[in-house]
Amino acid sequence: MAVIRVNFVGQQDIADDLTLGFAKDKEKWAIAFASTGVEALNQMDSNGCDAVVTELQLPDMTASELLRKIQDIYPSAARLVLSEAGDRRAMIGSLGSAHQILSKPCNTDALKGQISKSLSMRLVLNDDNLHARIARVDKLPVLPSIYNQLVREMQSESASMQKIAALIRQDVAISARVLQMINSAYFGVSRHVDSVMQAVTLLGFDTVKSLVLTAGVFSQFKDSGLQGFLIDEIYNHSLSVGTNAQHYANAFGLSRGHSEEALTAGTLHDIGKLILVTNFESEVRQIISVMQESKLPLHEAERQVLGINHCEMGAHLLSLWGLSDHILEAVAFHDAPRGSADQVPNILAAVHIANAFDHDQRMPDRDPRFTTADTDYLNQIGLGNQLKYLRAVSSAPQPARVN
Repeated sequence: MAVIRVNFVGQQDIADDLTLGFAKDKEKWAIAFASTGVEALNQMDSNGCDAVVTELQLPDMTASELLRKIQDIYPSAARLVLSEAGDRRAMIGSLGSAHQILSKPCNTDALKGQISKSLSMRLVLNDDNLHARIARVDKLPVLPSIYNQLVREMQSESASMQKIAALIRQDVAISARVLQMINSAYFGVSRHVDSVMQAVTLLGFDTVKSLVLTAGVFSQFKDSGLQGFLIDEIYNHSLSVGTNAQHYANAFGLSRGHSEEALTAGTLHDIGKLILVTNFESEVRQIISVMQESKLPLHEAERQVLGINHCEMGAHLLSLWGLSDHILEAVAFHDAPRGSADQVPNILAAVHIANAFDHDQRMPDRDPRFTTADTDYLNQIGLGNQLKYLRAVSSAPQPARVN
């Protein structure tokens, strides 16, 4: 494996605390320390950079200013911020430019794990330019109707955390950001949080309000009108898949925690489409043309044009944001589940089936015996003869459609 080049930026105590821990594994890690942003940028010019870890306040600039520069010059680098407990407002303000937020003092082994996880999905990308473009993503589109409802609820004197969580769960972008924040090491949660309700409860009203209203990590996107990439359709489909994936996880006898992961994975499974439609519009037009001319499914047309599909693209972004391995696997393989080494009824299976059945229901004049699910995969995991039962599970009450 190539050496991971990490630049630390901040006070001398960072260097003192981390030098020994990283020096034990010189074959994997190459580290450099700088006390100012300018010094760090000069180091990167000489040696390159795979990850940068910076304090919030530097002598010559803020962490956000430094990370914005790095985002432009070294867009493929993982960007992490070190923050103390009293810096919560500044920490939230840096979220648009940072992939991960870490708390001070920082445990060396935990930091290595965070950096490695942030870079883990890079292996699926064989195009450095493409990797850089995905790593540069800092805003995702929100639905104006949901966002406006959320703002009104948060500004109400009788604001309800339960209602806030329910509104957030209807929006793919805000859900992903809330989970990114709670799973950052800054909050010191001992295990991955994969429930939006739990995340909102742990973060607290003030933090969630600051994220939604002041962080500047969301955009009210003007829909391009591209068939298959309409924002309302992506969101409605995502809500349906999330709800039904949770039903399937329960039907498989998975734990409550895995059931919550299935709900989240299903809700986020098409986040790669949001990346495509907001950052790759010209390529999306090519993809649609390939689909129409070659009669290829979407994920195969995407691979023909980009060398990667929206499934892997979404998983890559979520890996930078620190979401759990189960969610990354379900997002990465939801259209091609045989690519996973784990061939059992699990979270991936729940998301794949929910996704396929929802697509089936949207097909005009469809044969009720036909399914877009991978039947060979279903046979491998022992569910091939249970399609009728699985369809009955998917007919459970659906969430309200967003509009």
